[in-house]
Amino acid sequence: MGYASTTVPSACQWGSPIASKRALLIHGSNSSSHTFHRVGSMLAAKGYLVVAPNLLGHALRMPGADFRVQTLADDLLPYLQATEYDIVIGHSMGGLVVLSLLKYLPKTRPTSVVIIDSSLEITAEQMAIRKVTVLDDARVTVEDHMALNPLWTRQDAIWRWLGTQIGRETNFSDHRDGNVPWSFSHLFADRPATAALTVLVADLRTNGSSKLETAAKLKDVRTVIVPNSSHWIQYEFPEVIVEEALRNMEE
Repeated sequence: MGYASTTVPSACQWGSPIASKRALLIHGSNSSSHTFHRVGSMLAAKGYLVVAPNLLGHALRMPGADFRVQTLADDLLPYLQATEYDIVIGHSMGGLVVLSLLKYLPKTRPTSVVIIDSSLEITAEQMAIRKVTVLDDARVTVEDHMALNPLWTRQDAIWRWLGTQIGRETNFSDHRDGNVPWSFSHLFADRPATAALTVLVADLRTNGSSKLETAAKLKDVRTVIVPNSSHWIQYEFPEVIVEEALRNMEE
């Protein structure tokens, strides 16, 4: 399989290029920019130009030798240097990339930031369990995704499956080993005073309480549990993501 490397990362885009409002969406590990097809379309319908870049090592992009989350974030700096965004959203590991970009956000204008079900803190024991789950996920078919996730459409399942197929098989282990300890809560301190942050947490019945417990300790961060959702809130309840992002802009 060949990989393409670009100065400005490849991306999906929704909305008009002349829109006055901008949104940046960042996908998670073993995924791609297409994971935001619902959120992107909804924001475009509300007058936003939406850009969703593909991370290094994903969607056929060649990675570097450094697998730190900050490296993934620095790779996206051309987008932040080209324009200022009203909304910045990140899912899972993409949420950690967003946190690593907080220090680059505008200091004089408001920015709405939404972190979707990201694991801010993971112990070595928790990471060992997660490794088994991720390895199994790489072998799940489109039909399996449909059966396991009744709220998904077939399109959702296809994009999820495709994300695992056009990424690198070693993405999970590389990023796990490149970010020891897995600890990112401290990055909230880099938030500009003009940025409003919301953390979305999946239903505790499917997700456990560790993410909520970590988020609850954060100061001046709105935490929202999304009932009946899995980790993939952008497929199941994209309207919640959009509503929370817009709420931050209004407050």
